[in-house]
Amino acid sequence: MFSEEEIKVIAEKHGDFRVIDWKVVKINEPLIGYLAEHLKLIITVETNRNISELNCFVKCVPRFDRDKAQYIVENGFFKKEYTMLNTLFKEVGGDEGPRQWRPKVLYIKPELFVFEDVTELGYTTPYYEHCLTEAEIFAAVEAVARFHAQSYIYEERKSELLKRPYRLWEDFSEYFQEPSQMAWRHTGMKAVIDVLKTYSKHKTAPGFDKRLDETIYKLCNDAVELTKPSSTVRNAVVHRDLWTNNIFLKSDERGTHALLIDFQTVLYCSPMLDISSLLYFNTTRSFRERFLDKILNFYYDMLSQELRQANIDVDTVFDKAALLKDYTKSILFGIIQAALIVPVGSMNMKDKLKIFDNPDTFYQINEVSRSVEIIEVASREHLYRDRVLEIFDELVERFVLI
Repeated sequence: MFSEEEIKVIAEKHGDFRVIDWKVVKINEPLIGYLAEHLKLIITVETNRNISELNCFVKCVPRFDRDKAQYIVENGFFKKEYTMLNTLFKEVGGDEGPRQWRPKVLYIKPELFVFEDVTELGYTTPYYEHCLTEAEIFAAVEAVARFHAQSYIYEERKSELLKRPYRLWEDFSEYFQEPSQMAWRHTGMKAVIDVLKTYSKHKTAPGFDKRLDETIYKLCNDAVELTKPSSTVRNAVVHRDLWTNNIFLKSDERGTHALLIDFQTVLYCSPMLDISSLLYFNTTRSFRERFLDKILNFYYDMLSQELRQANIDVDTVFDKAALLKDYTKSILFGIIQAALIVPVGSMNMKDKLKIFDNPDTFYQINEVSRSVEIIEVASREHLYRDRVLEIFDELVERFVLI
């Protein structure tokens, strides 16, 4: 996977070392990600007659799963992340220092990325079956705000250089759009309809089944429309996929800190889409009702703080009232994304491996139907069923039974 020269380049990012040997090993944790293969690169080095090991995290296109590799390539996921890491993110920073919001990139080529192994620094991913705590959510919101701020900083600096308003869409529009292939969304929404018809507390409402069939797919299409650049608020590069597998957390005496990973589905649109999806992926309905105003104000404060660090007046970038109002519009995107992702992400690992990590069923589950599998797990895992149904029923109450 690596040449000797590439290994030397990676080792030099850690310090002045002499490379002795290296190896690539598979990470034992299953399904650490769905759209890549994840490995650990271990480099044995020597410095001042001391032998030590450097641990790095490797993300690459799956080497032995042809269907998944083809799916990734066809949808341009790696191409998108490669462009972000190799161009835009190089200029905006954020991968080191006290305001770090992403792991440091050590080496990159089109279908293979090497990062610092943040688990060596004490970071871990949240447990997928649980929602995030208050401290963890606020840490994640802070990281998201710092991430979004980099878009504005980049645009403001380039506008000054060009002596005209500049927006990232000019140079990166082909990478900031949803893939044209949407079969996985149709598959996910079919599961939403079938689960609601089976378990929803509203299933006995008059005309419930017909109303679902008439509205759910339209709501999904409306949510996709929100991924386009907004005409009402200042757009930013948004992550779009902030569930537990894409957040690393570390807690110590200084508090809780978060890092964001996996930028293969970034978009250029309202930053509120990241906040709404982050909350619907990772919190309960009661948590959102209790903390929403505090979270939105905290996000604005962190965003403002980051811009001021770059000597940018936040009031010249966006209007707070308009930004916070835009959250209401973004709820549809957040709840639809959660309806698609949470039934997969929060499933117990045994069932998840059986259903979603099987090359023989990859096409069936992603392109045809996953309803039977989700309903079957929900029938015997009541905590899983409750979490999924809370999102699905809120979707019904907000957008179907109105």
